[in-house]
Amino acid sequence: MIIWRGWGVLAFGYGAVAMVLFAGLGSTFLDECPIAFSAAIGLSLAAVATWFTGRAMNITGPLRKVEEWRVHRELQLAELVESGQFSLGSGQPQPRSYEEARQMSAQLLQAELSAAQRVKNVHTLFFIPMQFWAFIFAALAVFALVSGIIGATS
Repeated sequence: MIIWRGWGVLAFGYGAVAMVLFAGLGSTFLDECPIAFSAAIGLSLAAVATWFTGRAMNITGPLRKVEEWRVHRELQLAELVESGQFSLGSGQPQPRSYEEARQMSAQLLQAELSAAQRVKNVHTLFFIPMQFWAFIFAALAVFALVSGIIGATS
């Protein structure tokens, strides 16, 4: 069974490192009550790191790559139209004028762009996109904080 896709396992890594550093090492230096507080701080930092890494890998990175490809492809198609070599391929209607070639290349670019935007390479852990693990870590941090407060008052 695949439990992560792409770099989604980084969410687990961020949480594990946060717990080892803040709760594990904190227990050697702190008494019982502040351990929950240090775990809450660690989980909060893991939530922030997971959110920004997941957004970069699942949303902003792919959009940037599609935009870079679009600019390159637009220049390529414009060059083909300018040189009179634009064609949709064999068996397809050929442009009869410069203006028709420009329209056909614009339609081709739009079709290719919509196909490129549909392709998703989402980095997940347990089928949850990586950036949404930030909310789970934040909820765990709140739970650790509340349990620390309850433990400190009793």
